[in-house]
Amino acid sequence: MGNSKKIILHLVIRIGILILLLALLFAFWYFTYDPHKFCDETGHKHVDGGLGLFIMGFIITQMFYAGMLIEMIYLFVKKQRTLAFANLGFLIISLCIVSVCMFLIN
Repeated sequence: MGNSKKIILHLVIRIGILILLLALLFAFWYFTYDPHKFCDETGHKHVDGGLGLFIMGFIITQMFYAGMLIEMIYLFVKKQRTLAFANLGFLIISLCIVSVCMFLIN
């Protein structure tokens, strides 16, 4: 029973880190983005901040997954196979969820 608590805590911490990073990105974008930055009297010109938010969120997520992959390799070397397989399971499940969502959107 103690081993499952350790695995759940391990995964909750990792998921919390990802949510914190994405929440900080969203808060930064929300408080600094001004769509009317280039507007003047002659025209109403908007800038596309949503695309930048998406790209930065994608980069943060990819770096997080790369970090989990490196941590998984490190845990295999340190002979902590249950935590390494927990990382692997999280990566596989989250990528399957993203694949299903992309399939349903198209």
